[in-house]
Amino acid sequence: MAEAFLLKGTPTNLSWSLIDMKNKKTPLLRDKPDNWMIWGVNQRFTWITNQLENGEIFIYVTKSEATQGGLAIYGIAREILQLTEKYWPQGEKWTPFLLEIKAAAPGVLEHPEDPKQWKLIPKTTLEEKGIKILPGPQKLKPEQSKIIKEIIMQ
Repeated sequence: MAEAFLLKGTPTNLSWSLIDMKNKKTPLLRDKPDNWMIWGVNQRFTWITNQLENGEIFIYVTKSEATQGGLAIYGIAREILQLTEKYWPQGEKWTPFLLEIKAAAPGVLEHPEDPKQWKLIPKTTLEEKGIKILPGPQKLKPEQSKIIKEIIMQ
């Protein structure tokens, strides 16, 4: 059975990946389906990278001036990539991978350039269902993944 992970990211980096998904400026996306984007895991967390392909990925956006933070994206990790140069505006040491987006919070896909319009699923909603948001990436139990999927796919 594929693994499931809750990964965190800044609104700036998620916006960057979503805009690139929409405009396909990166050559690695040009021949990919329209719902595939590039996302990454900090290189310190190789334990995730080794289990990533075909795993369920939930992206939780961190709090910023633009957003209170919350669950933004659900997708399936497809393949690990090699980038020759820095990709995201924030941070550098990431292992990139292709993510097939299956669902998103309202506004995320419609307004990739404007995190203020994203209606993220708040931390409190997840906590009410027994999902704690911890620092760094989290490996999810199958029942946790099922709960989060139900929340984001409503």
